[in-house]
Amino acid sequence: MKKPLWEPTEGALVAWLNANRQALPVDLWTITLIGGTVLRYSSADVPVTLLGHTWALGPGIQRGRRQQRIGVAVDTLSLTIYADDTVLVGSVPMLQALAKGLFTGATVALSRAFLDLAGVCKGVVPDFFGRVGTVRAGRSQASVDVRSHAELLDVMIPADVYQPGCRNTLFDAQCGLSAAAYTVAGTASAAGETTRRTITSVSAAVLAKPTAWADLGVLAFTTGANAGVSRTVRTHTNSSGTATVSVVYPFPFAIGAGDAFTLRAGCNKVADGDCTVKFSNRARFRAEPLIPAPETVT
Repeated sequence: MKKPLWEPTEGALVAWLNANRQALPVDLWTITLIGGTVLRYSSADVPVTLLGHTWALGPGIQRGRRQQRIGVAVDTLSLTIYADDTVLVGSVPMLQALAKGLFTGATVALSRAFLDLAGVCKGVVPDFFGRVGTVRAGRSQASVDVRSHAELLDVMIPADVYQPGCRNTLFDAQCGLSAAAYTVAGTASAAGETTRRTITSVSAAVLAKPTAWADLGVLAFTTGANAGVSRTVRTHTNSSGTATVSVVYPFPFAIGAGDAFTLRAGCNKVADGDCTVKFSNRARFRAEPLIPAPETVT
């Protein structure tokens, strides 16, 4: 038996299961979206409150095929989610959110709570943990594949390679910069166009940043239909008292006037470019900028 996440005292759950022939096992689903939104759902017929959190009734979640192996392998879990338009993620129906990609990269934690016949929890055991993979959404249900984090080991390249662009990820421990120091908040000044790729704002904090400050950065909505969704910035311009931000990939839902967002600076990973000019962080640059450009002989 896996080590319980919670039990009244150490060993109490095993002792209770050994002493009782009847128990009510309940699935507890904890889904954490990329934007930080946490969804908690229970398979019980009533909400379950444990450890200061409540797992609501929510959608119907049916477990399907599960594959787990001993050793370094990618474990998988198949889910079928049943929901109608009353089950919302923020202000968006859940099946629409799944179809539009709001669950991309989300983590899924499955735990099993054991209740006695009076509904008192005797312990919680971890069952599965992974990331959302393939999603196939329909009108009344969605099929979701969840894969363990071991899939991150499938990258067939070494950790460091010789390259002219910086190997650091902006704001990671090796970069050393603070993301909060390079993030500003704003609101959309008008409804977005049909492609859902362009946001305009007249917020003072956004206008205070020069053109191209957020190029290759991140724009994340905090309110509106796209709350919790982020996209990489393609271009950022300030002109005539209006900031215009264009993102690489469209947002899943229409952008409304007044939708709040955060805008974070980006880096082009060039030693004498953003690393020096924008961030003054040349001492932490990790790359080989003098590598000759590749040449092709034809």
